[in-house]
Amino acid sequence: MPSEGNSQRYLMYKAIHRNDPNGAWLGFNGVLNNNEWHKVIEYDIIRMLQILNKQYAYERSPEVLNRLKTVIEVTERHGMRLKSIWAHNELIRLHLAEGRRDLAYWIKQNIESNTYGPQVKINVHTYAALFSDPHVNSLPDLIRLTNLYDEMLKRGITPNTPIQKSLIAAARRIGEYHLLAALLESTSLDSVSHSHSTLAARFAGARGQAYIKLRKLSPALAEIHQLLSYQVIKDNRPIPDRRSEDGPQGEIKIPLELSDTRQAYFTYLRSTYESLIRMHLIRRKGRFAFKLLDDLRRNCYLPPTPMVYTCFVRYYAKRKDIQRLRELYEFMQQDGVTPNEHIYTKLITACMFTPGDRLLSVLAKRVAEKHPSLLSANEVDSELDGPPPKGSGLPAIPRAVMATEDINSLSYHPAECVAFYEDMFLDHGAKLGDTRSRKLNPNVQIINAVMRAYMALEKPSLVLREFNRYCANQRYLYSSTNPPDASSNQRHTLSLVFKMALQAAAMLGDRKSSQRIYNDMLEWGLQPPPSR
Repeated sequence: MPSEGNSQRYLMYKAIHRNDPNGAWLGFNGVLNNNEWHKVIEYDIIRMLQILNKQYAYERSPEVLNRLKTVIEVTERHGMRLKSIWAHNELIRLHLAEGRRDLAYWIKQNIESNTYGPQVKINVHTYAALFSDPHVNSLPDLIRLTNLYDEMLKRGITPNTPIQKSLIAAARRIGEYHLLAALLESTSLDSVSHSHSTLAARFAGARGQAYIKLRKLSPALAEIHQLLSYQVIKDNRPIPDRRSEDGPQGEIKIPLELSDTRQAYFTYLRSTYESLIRMHLIRRKGRFAFKLLDDLRRNCYLPPTPMVYTCFVRYYAKRKDIQRLRELYEFMQQDGVTPNEHIYTKLITACMFTPGDRLLSVLAKRVAEKHPSLLSANEVDSELDGPPPKGSGLPAIPRAVMATEDINSLSYHPAECVAFYEDMFLDHGAKLGDTRSRKLNPNVQIINAVMRAYMALEKPSLVLREFNRYCANQRYLYSSTNPPDASSNQRHTLSLVFKMALQAAAMLGDRKSSQRIYNDMLEWGLQPPPSR
């Protein structure tokens, strides 16, 4: 029977073998707590430094950095001397992570001067450790790396993939575009074995981000497609399928790396996808960006981040594409991404804001394409409330098109607005009928849009309900002063809310509510309408 110390050391190596840094750290602590240090050799320390340095490269966690320091402190306290080049390479990584660049280069100088013995020679992994500096953020730092690169080539050492990845990332971060283009041309993902999926993901991620920085989107997409051909180690474990409402679906194959190395492969894959999506949205290529989102959800185990959904919602809300917004909302529900206040504000207000001249022209074009008979040669409305500005290039809108009900159905979507509003309450566990609940405080933009929707649906009592909800929340939050909305850039929106409330009270014949609303306007410093 092995002793407890041997058991802990065995568990440490088992965790290292399955790329589990947290498990390896528990095993290392077990060895220390059981006073089994006399069984530890230099190889054990090297493996611990390697797996923790790898974890820090992915997570940049202060806790992991403290673990690395603890390993070195314990080693020094027990008088163990690190002699191999592998140990010194890991020490270089640790010192660079700490920001102690002088110590890292001091180790390099000692290796070159044979201070550690003739058997300790600089190799490609030494340079890879020097290139792993996470604090490269200026041109002098980049020059130092390029000098190291030239020095390595003079020594006859061929740069490996981690070195190329680090240099590409540094050039992209600092904005040296000529160097970046040269590095992309001289490197290729083909140099990475198909069995090294995580290394390929890091390299493809760096190359893809670099192409995006250079505004070359097609090569960036090609990097993603090439990365998808790499093998990902898998294991079988019962894990709930986030895209299923029924919970666990039995044995689901997922990458082993997801368990303990923070989903490295898919993290880099998702990051590259999302950067490419944002660039296509900036270029107003929404259809292609949406296709990329669909590919991301199909090819990546991790769900899209809330940031990329925010970009999509802002893009389609500006264009009043409510059908696409509903699809995005359903995607978020399937992926377990909870919409934040900004996303809900965009979803709800998109349904009810009045389109400007340019968007109105686009909507009118859709109606005209749907009803060609409405177009006539001379039937043009020249007295629109908001005519297209001179020199805008916007076409005049035929009167027959503006008169059809379809233009209103494309401009305003009260039912969808209310549906998004109800979903927001469900997400927060609040009751729509409880106007004094503090679980959710809708902002004035949301309240304005929802009140407009209820007015369009001819439900004045619900208009007053939402007005009372807003006022109750504002009085609770700002009991001693007027709400900030009354004196900020939301003042105009707040005035519209009060006017709609007055109109709804008049429709209901509720004089008491009308008087209270009128008094609240005066109290909050708003200008009431001339007639009550």
